[in-house]
Amino acid sequence: MDTWRGVVPLTLPVMMGYLPLGAVFGVLWVDAGLSWYWAPLMSVLVYAGALQYLAVGMLAAGIGWIDLAVAALLVNFRHLFYGLSLYHLLPKGALGRQYFIFGITDETYSLLSASGQVKDSKTALLVTLFNQGYWVLGTLAGILLARGLPPGLQGLDFALTALFTVLAVEQIRAKKDWGAVALGLLAAAVAGIWVSEYFLLVASLMLVLVLLAWPEAKREAAHV
Repeated sequence: MDTWRGVVPLTLPVMMGYLPLGAVFGVLWVDAGLSWYWAPLMSVLVYAGALQYLAVGMLAAGIGWIDLAVAALLVNFRHLFYGLSLYHLLPKGALGRQYFIFGITDETYSLLSASGQVKDSKTALLVTLFNQGYWVLGTLAGILLARGLPPGLQGLDFALTALFTVLAVEQIRAKKDWGAVALGLLAAAVAGIWVSEYFLLVASLMLVLVLLAWPEAKREAAHV
């Protein structure tokens, strides 16, 4: 793949999602009465879509930084497992390695793991960089748009949920691993019923424990 030219069309689906989603984040941030310049800074230094949406309401309500840090851990704990499954794409250089670990999001992970077109660490790093660039541009556009929109506009925060739903459907269609789908649904059901306050964290931990206890030979046999 011609790295630069190949990455642009490869990341177009993410761009189509990140530009409007980043814009929605920018609009919500300004609409909450927060200082506008923190929004693009957060998209550069934090870059965690779901958490950024959550942070808008928490910061507007005066929630402390410690509570926000705990929320960040719970919301983004799943990213630890993303990195483990993309270890083969980890760049060799220290700076590139750190940025790649930082820049893995749900959408980037989905693209790198399901497209089958990313085979080397350089391309993976560029995909990550382009995707964050789309999010930052969307955030800046949202800040500008917020000035012309009526305050208190409803329903914008559902955009991220819609994108996650689309990503899940595309992963299922690409992998067709119905055992993994059933396992995920079971973990979600158990965590939702018994520990709904820590639903995401507990469901993720359950899945990891199952995978650690399931030998590689058995997993390979299940896919034959």
